[in-house]
Amino acid sequence: MAGKTVSRRQFLKHAGATAALLGLSEVMIPQIAQALEELASGKPPVIWIQGQNCTGCSISLLNSNYPMVAELVLNDLSIRYHPNVMAAAGYTATDVLDESIKDLKGKYVLVVEGPVPTKEDGEFCTFGLQKGKTKDLMGNKVPADKTIHEWMKELVPPAAAVIAGGNCASFGGIPLANAGVTGATPVSKIVAEIDSEKPVVNIGGCPAHPDWITGTVLEALLFLKGKGKLNLNSHKMSRTFFGQLIHENCERRASFDAGLFLEDWNQDDPDMKLCMFKMGCKGPVTYADCPVRRWNSKVNWCVGASAPCHGCASPDFYKTLSPLYEPLPNVNFPGITPAVDTLGWVAAGATAVGVGAHYLYKQLGHKGEETGEGGEK
Repeated sequence: MAGKTVSRRQFLKHAGATAALLGLSEVMIPQIAQALEELASGKPPVIWIQGQNCTGCSISLLNSNYPMVAELVLNDLSIRYHPNVMAAAGYTATDVLDESIKDLKGKYVLVVEGPVPTKEDGEFCTFGLQKGKTKDLMGNKVPADKTIHEWMKELVPPAAAVIAGGNCASFGGIPLANAGVTGATPVSKIVAEIDSEKPVVNIGGCPAHPDWITGTVLEALLFLKGKGKLNLNSHKMSRTFFGQLIHENCERRASFDAGLFLEDWNQDDPDMKLCMFKMGCKGPVTYADCPVRRWNSKVNWCVGASAPCHGCASPDFYKTLSPLYEPLPNVNFPGITPAVDTLGWVAAGATAVGVGAHYLYKQLGHKGEETGEGGEK
């Protein structure tokens, strides 16, 4: 890298940090180092475009205070297009996309942030222009706006892989809650319509953690270089970052097991660390490593800041998991057993097992009063 000198020992430390980031064994460090050297020498190109988004995932990534890994991944890549950080504008910028489509077939990774709006011919999200495609009110030919949907039809086929950055891109997120207006559509569905064989990797989070983004991009590049494999779950998310239930590592898990639930924000005692399930915490149904990885340079995370997990890394966020501050009505907690008496509760066809004896005790009694069914007190 021009202007920087890195010793072999320092480089291997970086490779070790990368292995730790990806949750890999130390025996993988030599292979990771070799792959990183190849990536650096080849400057793998990355094209980052944005759909119906708030730019939160880009800001999250750019705010990373851990350049140790991010530098290796980002500075050694050729970020050919990113609307928030590139200096170019207008045709100078979009010409880069046209050149990449022609000259880098099968070599670049396409990152899409935000879902793709499809209603009103996709006019809810446009960037760049199409010369001579429409006319103005005077009948003169003027360049037409180019929608992200049209860009994806051109950018997806030549891409080596597509990464959906953040929950909105991966699963629709908040825009999908009102998709009837814009037709917000997850990236994977658009890619499947364009090229069903194209590899797609989803990254959860609203916004996504910087490590989730850099780590997933690196995993994809190592896979494309034949140096690793994509260990994805059924939602095409990396198990490295989305393989553990937040509830299992929550610092308030002991209160859950003891049936101690927060029921009024004014009664919250930080020393008690009462479980916030009744206040809308979605940790029991969300897979992510937030409790371990933490945010803002590993300083804190939502529950650590006395706020419930909103489940932003879950494919069900936002529509299915809202309202955010109300408990889930029907939920299944496989493998979760409280320290006190385990109770079963069948409601609306879903079985909630071991949701905390204190919580279920009240729910069973309340249900019995309403329906006349036997709910012992």
